[in-house]
Amino acid sequence: MFRYVHGTAAALAIALLVAPAAAQTRADDTTLPAKPKKKCRSLTPTGSFLPTRVCNTEAEWARFDGVTQQGVTDFRRALNMSSTNERSQPN
Repeated sequence: MFRYVHGTAAALAIALLVAPAAAQTRADDTTLPAKPKKKCRSLTPTGSFLPTRVCNTEAEWARFDGVTQQGVTDFRRALNMSSTNERSQPN
């Protein structure tokens, strides 16, 4: 009987110590930032007829669009600055 009381008291002490810690982790879980929503696009790689579905966040798509636009701008600038290009020579 005496052993039973000690075992119950130990179990009760452990339960009282663990309960606040469990409540604290639940509160911490709700403060985590929400995952950014992903947006999917169908992109067709060069040399392929089949589009591929690519999913990224809005920030990643903005960076992707900026890189591709910068590539187009650089290509056009290089094309116009070329000395062998007919467009850059005066009429």
